[in-house]
Amino acid sequence: MASVLIVEDDPTTLMAVSSMLEAFGHEDVKSASNGADGLERLREERPDLLFLDLMMPVMDGIEVLRRLRSGDAPRPGHIIVMSAHANANDREGVKDLGADQFLAKPFTLDQLETALETAGI
Repeated sequence: MASVLIVEDDPTTLMAVSSMLEAFGHEDVKSASNGADGLERLREERPDLLFLDLMMPVMDGIEVLRRLRSGDAPRPGHIIVMSAHANANDREGVKDLGADQFLAKPFTLDQLETALETAGI
């Protein structure tokens, strides 16, 4: 199974996404609570898949994507951005910055399964 890093500041969402991933057999799931810590984990862990929240303290998801694009940390094989507050322009903007997919929170187990299949994970 793929290694996964979830960068999410909300503990409830973090637990939910982790549990959903475990339901699909992903046991190598790490987490970070803000973008700065997430970049540090990306440098250390080099996961196959990154779940990235947009709105976080310290450093938001947009800045993480910018830094990944500039080579500040190794880019994971696939990036899925998650947000409850993004509009169509935001969704296109994160794709322009290098995100592979966008999931609107809250999302269902079926939506997550589709995202993982699209990622090839």
